[in-house]
Amino acid sequence: MLSQTCEYALRAMAYIAEHGEEGPVLARDIAAKTSVPLKYLQKLLRDLVRAGILTSTRGIRGGFRLVHQPGKVSLAEVLAPFDDTLRQTTCPFGNPDCGIANPCPVHNRWVHVVEAYRGFLDTTTLQDLLGEAEKDKKPARRKKRTRKRG
Repeated sequence: MLSQTCEYALRAMAYIAEHGEEGPVLARDIAAKTSVPLKYLQKLLRDLVRAGILTSTRGIRGGFRLVHQPGKVSLAEVLAPFDDTLRQTTCPFGNPDCGIANPCPVHNRWVHVVEAYRGFLDTTTLQDLLGEAEKDKKPARRKKRTRKRG
Protein backbone atom coordinates (compact mmCIF):
# COMPACT_ATOMS: atom_id res chain seq x y z
CA MET A 1 0.00 0.00 0.00
CA LEU A 2 2.96 2.34 0.45
CA SER A 3 4.53 4.15 -2.46
CA GLN A 4 8.31 4.18 -2.92
CA THR A 5 8.32 7.79 -1.72
CA CYS A 6 6.56 6.82 1.51
CA GLU A 7 8.95 3.92 2.10
CA TYR A 8 11.91 6.27 1.66
CA ALA A 9 10.33 8.83 4.00
CA LEU A 10 9.78 6.19 6.69
CA ARG A 11 13.37 4.94 6.40
CA ALA A 12 14.74 8.46 6.66
CA MET A 13 12.53 9.42 9.58
CA ALA A 14 13.33 6.23 11.49
CA TYR A 15 17.05 6.93 11.00
CA ILE A 16 16.67 10.53 12.19
CA ALA A 17 14.61 9.40 15.18
CA GLU A 18 17.25 6.82 16.10
CA HIS A 19 20.24 9.16 15.75
CA GLY A 20 18.69 12.57 16.47
CA GLU A 21 19.79 12.73 20.10
CA GLU A 22 23.40 12.77 18.91
CA GLY A 23 22.71 16.07 17.14
CA PRO A 24 21.45 17.10 13.72
CA VAL A 25 21.70 14.30 11.15
CA LEU A 26 23.25 14.99 7.74
CA ALA A 27 21.33 14.12 4.58
CA ARG A 28 24.33 12.31 3.13
CA ASP A 29 24.53 10.08 6.23
CA ILE A 30 20.83 9.29 6.03
CA ALA A 31 21.14 8.46 2.33
CA ALA A 32 24.15 6.21 2.89
CA LYS A 33 22.61 4.29 5.78
CA THR A 34 19.08 3.93 4.38
CA SER A 35 19.82 3.33 0.67
CA VAL A 36 17.72 6.33 -0.35
CA PRO A 37 19.16 8.28 -3.31
CA LEU A 38 20.56 11.57 -1.98
CA LYS A 39 18.82 13.92 -4.44
CA TYR A 40 15.48 12.21 -3.81
CA LEU A 41 16.09 12.28 -0.06
CA GLN A 42 16.85 16.00 -0.08
CA LYS A 43 13.44 16.69 -1.63
CA LEU A 44 11.72 14.46 0.94
CA LEU A 45 13.50 16.19 3.80
CA ARG A 46 12.53 19.64 2.49
CA ASP A 47 8.89 18.52 2.33
CA LEU A 48 9.07 17.21 5.91
CA VAL A 49 10.54 20.53 7.07
CA ARG A 50 7.71 22.42 5.33
CA ALA A 51 5.20 20.08 7.02
CA GLY A 52 6.65 21.01 10.42
CA ILE A 53 7.89 17.51 11.25
CA LEU A 54 11.61 18.27 10.90
CA THR A 55 13.83 21.28 11.45
CA SER A 56 16.94 21.92 9.42
CA THR A 57 20.07 23.80 10.30
CA ARG A 58 22.73 24.87 7.82
CA GLY A 59 26.43 24.97 8.44
CA ILE A 60 29.13 22.83 9.97
CA ARG A 61 26.95 21.50 12.78
CA GLY A 62 23.84 21.49 10.61
CA GLY A 63 21.47 18.75 9.59
CA PHE A 64 17.97 17.55 10.33
CA ARG A 65 16.17 16.94 13.63
CA LEU A 66 12.67 15.96 14.66
CA VAL A 67 10.51 18.79 15.96
CA HIS A 68 8.86 16.43 18.48
CA GLN A 69 9.96 13.29 20.31
CA PRO A 70 9.64 10.09 18.20
CA GLY A 71 6.74 8.89 20.36
CA LYS A 72 4.75 11.99 19.40
CA VAL A 73 5.09 11.59 15.61
CA SER A 74 2.59 9.23 13.95
CA LEU A 75 3.26 7.49 10.66
CA ALA A 76 0.18 9.27 9.29
CA GLU A 77 1.93 12.61 9.93
CA VAL A 78 5.12 11.40 8.24
CA LEU A 79 3.29 10.15 5.15
CA ALA A 80 0.79 13.00 4.80
CA PRO A 81 3.09 15.29 2.74
CA PHE A 82 3.66 12.51 0.17
CA ASP A 83 0.52 10.43 -0.25
CA ASP A 84 -3.12 11.04 0.26
CA THR A 85 -4.06 8.13 2.50
CA LEU A 86 -7.71 8.63 1.64
CA ARG A 87 -6.96 8.28 -2.07
CA GLN A 88 -5.13 5.01 -1.48
CA THR A 89 -8.04 3.58 0.43
CA THR A 90 -10.90 4.46 -1.91
CA CYS A 91 -12.97 1.94 -3.85
CA PRO A 92 -10.73 -0.66 -5.52
CA PHE A 93 -13.05 -0.54 -8.56
CA GLY A 94 -12.57 3.21 -8.96
CA ASN A 95 -16.23 3.92 -8.24
CA PRO A 96 -16.28 7.52 -6.91
CA ASP A 97 -19.82 7.00 -5.56
CA CYS A 98 -18.96 3.85 -3.64
CA GLY A 99 -20.18 4.04 -0.09
CA ILE A 100 -22.90 2.86 2.25
CA ALA A 101 -25.67 4.15 -0.04
CA ASN A 102 -24.09 2.80 -3.24
CA PRO A 103 -21.67 -0.02 -2.33
CA CYS A 104 -19.47 -1.76 -4.87
CA PRO A 105 -19.34 -5.59 -4.79
CA VAL A 106 -16.50 -5.63 -2.21
CA HIS A 107 -17.37 -2.48 -0.24
CA ASN A 108 -18.34 -4.25 2.97
CA ARG A 109 -15.04 -6.15 3.04
CA TRP A 110 -12.86 -3.31 1.78
CA VAL A 111 -14.04 -0.87 4.46
CA HIS A 112 -12.39 -3.11 7.09
CA VAL A 113 -9.07 -2.96 5.24
CA VAL A 114 -9.30 0.84 5.02
CA GLU A 115 -10.11 1.21 8.72
CA ALA A 116 -7.25 -1.06 9.76
CA TYR A 117 -4.77 0.77 7.51
CA ARG A 118 -5.79 4.21 8.76
CA GLY A 119 -5.78 2.98 12.35
CA PHE A 120 -2.28 1.58 11.94
CA LEU A 121 -0.94 4.86 10.52
CA ASP A 122 -2.67 6.97 13.17
CA THR A 123 -1.58 4.88 16.16
CA THR A 124 1.93 3.83 15.15
CA THR A 125 4.73 6.28 15.96
CA LEU A 126 8.35 6.61 14.99
CA GLN A 127 9.18 5.33 18.47
CA ASP A 128 7.28 2.15 17.67
CA LEU A 129 9.50 1.66 14.62
CA LEU A 130 12.58 2.12 16.77
CA GLY A 131 11.30 -0.38 19.30
CA GLU A 132 10.96 -2.97 16.58
CA ALA A 133 14.39 -2.13 15.18
CA GLU A 134 15.94 -2.53 18.63
CA LYS A 135 14.41 -5.99 18.98
CA ASP A 136 15.89 -6.96 15.62
CA LYS A 137 19.37 -5.75 16.64
CA LYS A 138 19.62 -7.88 19.76
CA PRO A 139 21.78 -10.91 19.05
CA ALA A 140 20.26 -14.29 19.62
CA ARG A 141 21.40 -15.91 22.81
CA ARG A 142 23.67 -18.85 22.35
CA LYS A 143 23.22 -21.91 24.41
CA LYS A 144 26.07 -22.61 26.74
CA ARG A 145 27.97 -25.70 25.81
CA THR A 146 28.91 -27.96 28.58
CA ARG A 147 31.94 -30.11 28.40
CA LYS A 148 31.56 -33.70 29.18
CA ARG A 149 34.18 -34.88 31.53
CA GLY A 150 35.19 -38.35 31.20
